Amino acid sequence: MRGVMLDCSRNGVMKPEAIERYVSLMAKMGYDTLMLYTEETYEVDNEPWFGYMRGRYTKAEMKALDALCAGYGVELVPCIQTLAHLKCMFRWEGYADIRDCDDILLIDEERTYQLIERMFSTLRQCVSTTKIHIGMDEAYRVGMGKYLELHGYADRFQLIVRHLNRVCELAARYGFEPMIWSDMFCKLALNTTDYYQGGRIDQEWVKEHVQLPENVAFIYWDYYTTDRERYARMIEVNKAFGRKVIFAGGAWTWKGFGPDNEFSMRATKEALLACRDEGVEDWFLTSWGDDGDECSKFAVLPALLYAAQIAEGQEDMDVVREKFREIVGAELDTFMLLDQLNIGEGNTGSFCKYLLYNDVFMGFENKNIEKRNNDHYAQLAEKIHNASGKGEYGYLFDACEALCRVLSVKSELGRKTRRCYREGDKEALKRLAAEEYTRVISAVKEFHRLYQRLWMEEKKPHGFDVQDIRLGGLMQRLESCRNRIEEYLRGETVSIPELEEEIMESGYKQPWRLIATCNVMSD
Repeated sequence: MRGVMLDCSRNGVMKPEAIERYVSLMAKMGYDTLMLYTEETYEVDNEPWFGYMRGRYTKAEMKALDALCAGYGVELVPCIQTLAHLKCMFRWEGYADIRDCDDILLIDEERTYQLIERMFSTLRQCVSTTKIHIGMDEAYRVGMGKYLELHGYADRFQLIVRHLNRVCELAARYGFEPMIWSDMFCKLALNTTDYYQGGRIDQEWVKEHVQLPENVAFIYWDYYTTDRERYARMIEVNKAFGRKVIFAGGAWTWKGFGPDNEFSMRATKEALLACRDEGVEDWFLTSWGDDGDECSKFAVLPALLYAAQIAEGQEDMDVVREKFREIVGAELDTFMLLDQLNIGEGNTGSFCKYLLYNDVFMGFENKNIEKRNNDHYAQLAEKIHNASGKGEYGYLFDACEALCRVLSVKSELGRKTRRCYREGDKEALKRLAAEEYTRVISAVKEFHRLYQRLWMEEKKPHGFDVQDIRLGGLMQRLESCRNRIEEYLRGETVSIPELEEEIMESGYKQPWRLIATCNVMSD
């Protein structure tokens, strides 16, 4: 298996037309498997609330996608959840009786297995593959909610193993061979909260105490390191369970609006070399869409091609560039410009998103912002604007350029506002309100227009309502702050209380609701 997994559950459900474009590129690169990660964004028979208003794939669409992929020599593999990560499903009252806690299904409840069987039954009608990814990851508090109330405390390892066996029996009934994320099993077997700590799992203990289904494969996922030794160590941990091991790496599309091809390429190289050394032949790259699915999946085409080339033993970047030009019809170095939207240290910063939504009155003016400035984004906007070799992806670059135009003003607008106010420089504050606030509001409106075009080109419209709320809220907030500055300058108010407070150093925040405000945005 050489595959790609596309996240279609974080508000962005890729349109079938966009998937066809993606699959045609994947096939030319040498990939043979496509996974669509759908928590509840696919139709399930007799479950009308499952994926309601989320842009779920209909059965007809899934059947058509299966045939489409087969035409390119690519196997369409469902990638679903049968334990946790079902938060959106649980918003509907009809599923309250099978909720353990958080986003976790209630184990040992017959209605839970009725739902899971309907998942398998429906998917069996839609896809020709025998493979299916059934999730099972990150169910940290399994057994700690309704299960605890109904049955008392249970050993969580044995609880999950029992659930896995039941689910795999259902999968086999419909001709599926399941694979699972391995993190919960590794953590519980090692008695650790750190999935990547490693350690030794006694294979004899596993054989005696862990009754795993015969028809399940373990997926070791790791997107965060360039340490080849860690990859090798964790592969050995996974092998201890005595089942086939598959590796899942990351093509980083979950850092806000910008990708991280460079880190994806460095990490994937070390991961695939470790897989080669440890005898792991099957692998795929994940393209997640955390907190809104803001980044285009096409933005990581360089990382996908590079991984495929590394798997073939080709590391010469000149060769990779030429193949990219031939397959994608664009310049790899032009695509790599998109990485510069995020200019934080390490591989965790979503700084373009952070700077976009950081509030101009109450924002955290910490060291992350102090190291960024308007010049970077003004220069990047010009680089993107003048770059050649965009191919058919001009709409993607237009949106990213528009974001840079916003940040070329906004990234330091809050600091400027605070400085002018606290220094009592009313003339400078007046210029800010009249010029920079007005300019950034206009720039956000233009970004919204072009970003909407990008979204609708690649994804179903469901989910863009969240972007409307976020960007619309940003526009209104900027107008509100400008109006309050003007009221203060006219003497209608004696102060701006938020600007009176000292800014304290804070940790970096990534989810939108933690960036935009210190106040309550959720329950």
